[in-house]
Amino acid sequence: MNIKLKKIIDKLERENLDAFLFSSIPNVFYLSNFKSTNAFIVLTKNDRYFFTDFRYFYGAKERLKDWEVLLLKDGIKDLKDFLCSLKGKIGFEKDKITIEFYELLTADTDLDKRLVGRSGFLNEIRAIKTEEEISIIREAVEKTDKIFNFIVNNIKSLKTELDVRREIINQIFMLGGSGESFPAIVASGKNSAVPHYETSDKSIEWNSPLLIDMGLKYKGYCSDFTRTIFLGEVNPKLIDIYKVVEEANLEATEIVKDGIPVKEIDLKAREIISKYGYGEYFLHSTGHGIGIEIHEFPRISHKSNNILIENMVFTIEPGIYIQGLGGVRLENVVVCRKNRGEILTKTPLDIIYFLNKLKDLE
Repeated sequence: MNIKLKKIIDKLERENLDAFLFSSIPNVFYLSNFKSTNAFIVLTKNDRYFFTDFRYFYGAKERLKDWEVLLLKDGIKDLKDFLCSLKGKIGFEKDKITIEFYELLTADTDLDKRLVGRSGFLNEIRAIKTEEEISIIREAVEKTDKIFNFIVNNIKSLKTELDVRREIINQIFMLGGSGESFPAIVASGKNSAVPHYETSDKSIEWNSPLLIDMGLKYKGYCSDFTRTIFLGEVNPKLIDIYKVVEEANLEATEIVKDGIPVKEIDLKAREIISKYGYGEYFLHSTGHGIGIEIHEFPRISHKSNNILIENMVFTIEPGIYIQGLGGVRLENVVVCRKNRGEILTKTPLDIIYFLNKLKDLE
């Protein structure tokens, strides 16, 4: 039994559950490493079952040698019949299913008396990555660095925000990614002051900031990356803001280590930004966990009550956004190691690096 499954079985014991039904696509992939848009996993204390339809059945049968792979001939009914055959309490992901699914599953059975809903059942287990998972995320981040470098080197030939996003997507596939981990944000000029701006057909402005927030999926795992660059001469205040955000990122990363409260990372970034008078313009938390999903546990927020644990992987991405002027966000992917934070993102934060690089393109 691998370490992931052992942790889950131990959790079943602690929570007095006899089995657990997993229905969400990310959790099914996490447990099986098999991609399917219609699959369910049932874990008991002694066995593991993978249910899917005819589209995936033979592939799963071939790949999942240590699982009992079962065909859903009659859809939910087959799953329901199987659950009814089990004894005891059965946990399920109540935060991942619809009311309709629950009603179909429990109709004309005693399952409504035995099903026990849980939210975020795998959150803490998934948050602590194996070295294999970290290696995959590292590769995904390296590919993202390459894409950004390509975009910067070719920025003069890209006329609109959507041109940049199209090139990002093209490069993702060129480098072996399976797609975007989220729709890339390409925000030119004053649009950079909108933290989750929707990329448009707006022309790229020169003598303005350009914020690029992007990520890719690789072997089932996500990368996340943000840099803000200045095209030509910009308002000197934006350069000052950039330096503040860079300092906040570096200082927040500096305190990362096993055992600290998660909120300290956010508070450190917030402390730096507030020190320079921009506290009211930092509009979001400092980061989030990352893995199979782009946003995972833990949230890097001053509201968090969690403790940072070795091998958690997360983003550090402070930002300052001033309407009518522009915004700056700088993001790295970081691994918590025992006594430090390991930065996976290799693209420099240093503003001088970008100013010189862009000057060379003129």
